Formats: sequence, structure tokens, C-alpha cells
Amino acid sequence: MNAPLKHGILQVEVQQDNGRSIISSLRQRMPLRASNPLYFTDREEVFFYIMNPAAGLLQGDQHSILVRLKQDAQAVVFGQGATKVFRSPQGNLSRVFTTLIVEQGARLEYMPEVVIPFAESCLFSRTNLQISSQASAFFWEITAPGRVARQELFKYNLLDQQTNIFLDGELIFSDRFMLEPPKVLTFLQTWNGQLGVMHGYTHMGTFWAIDPNMEKAMLELVQRNTEDENGFLEHMAERYNILIAGTAICKQAYCFRALGHSAENIQEGFKEIWRILRLRLYNELEWPWRKF
Repeated sequence: MNAPLKHGILQVEVQQDNGRSIISSLRQRMPLRASNPLYFTDREEVFFYIMNPAAGLLQGDQHSILVRLKQDAQAVVFGQGATKVFRSPQGNLSRVFTTLIVEQGARLEYMPEVVIPFAESCLFSRTNLQISSQASAFFWEITAPGRVARQELFKYNLLDQQTNIFLDGELIFSDRFMLEPPKVLTFLQTWNGQLGVMHGYTHMGTFWAIDPNMEKAMLELVQRNTEDENGFLEHMAERYNILIAGTAICKQAYCFRALGHSAENIQEGFKEIWRILRLRLYNELEWPWRKF
């Protein structure tokens, strides 16, 4: 007898109350859970983990996550652990739908852990960020090629990930990565080669940064004193052994794409960007990076 499929649901609403952000509404259904809200010193941001006590996503499972920040609310959200996508021998999709809504004056910092698609897995993932032009958001997504310790690289059946960003209701950015290794002839499987989409690397990540004052902060960040001087991203590439580039989506939205040989290297690079932008935009120090 087959185990019942899981449709995990997590819906979190955050609002400001007397100068401090609180979780004002929470709906959750196993296996998705939000931790108790946490606060560090006198900061007004609320902090919580998104947790999944199950082993991961089985074939046919679906996870639906909604995080909504009301006006002037602030929240920092971490993933507790990697999202593991198990094999799908019958070809049924494992689905993840994430919706992030950030209203005027609010600030969301959303940092999930790495996605690991196991051999023969099928993952369909959609992330939608709906944000006000007078709000701020930082979030990243990092994906592994499989269980690297087992030399399981690009052995999944399907990886289909798409992220859409809406600014004041208008779509300003849509990014989709889709790869079906079994459907590609062996001699054409060059995505991990030097001329392939992964340029010889195994892991990929994208970091989005959105803020009304982002243009000025980014100009200061990437400024060089001379043409021969290495810029900020070049130094990061050397420090963390990653390939990284950034582009402006619009005046207040920037996207950084990184390739690396481990999720940790990409994550450390993204954390440095996050730390610097926090300091430049809000004059706030690095957020404590804690795991259970």
C-alpha cells in the first residue's frame, strides 16, 4: 500500500505592533511548521525558522508556503535544513510553491537552505515575490546537483525552477531553469563542461536584493578607483572560489548569480553581500547566523 501524499501548508502573516513586528496570523499543516518567533536584543524584526520534520519531498508531495508582511513590518526567515527531493520512480512531480508578499514600508529577509534533488527525482518549483516599490526584500535560492558525497551529479529526472518578481503588481523579472538530464543524449550532456550552462561548476545560486535606495548602495559597492583594480565581485570570486556576476533589474532591484563547487561557498558569498547591503542601507550589523 502506497503512503499518502503530503500537502504541507504554511501561511504566516507579520504585522507591526507597538514598534515590534509580530506573527499576527499563522496557518500550518504537516509537515511544514514555523518555529516560535525569536527576537535579538532590542531589534524590531521578528525572526523564525521554516521547519520540515519529515525527511523531505517524496514523489507527488506538495509544499505551499506563503509569507506576508503587512505595512512597516520586518521579518528575517531562515530554513532549518536542506530541502531534499527523493526519487520519483513513477515520474510524479514533487512540487514547491512559495509566495512572498511585502507591503509598503516592510522589509523581508528570506534565506532558505539548499535544495538537493536526489537521483531520479522530479522537482517543480515556483517562487513569486510581490513587493511594493516602497518596501525591501533580500532572498536567495541555492541548488545542488544531487548528493555530491555519493558522486550523484545531475542524476535527477527533472529540475524545473522559476522565480517571478512583481513590483507594484507589474512583472519586472522572471527567471526559469529547467533541466531533464535523461532526455539529453550522452554526447550532448555538456552543462557541467567549461562551455556548458554550469561552466564546469556543480552548484548554482541566485540572490535578489530590492530596496528603494538600492541604486546608490550598489554604485558605492562596485565602484573602482582604477580600471585595473579588481572590483568587489572579483574579490568575492577569489575569496570563495565561485563565479559570480550581478545585474540591475531596475533602479531598485538587483540580481546576483553564482556558480560554485559547494553550496557553502555560494552561501558564504551571498552572506557577505547581505551583510554589506544591510550596513549600507540600514546601518545595521550582520544578522546572527544560527541553526538548531
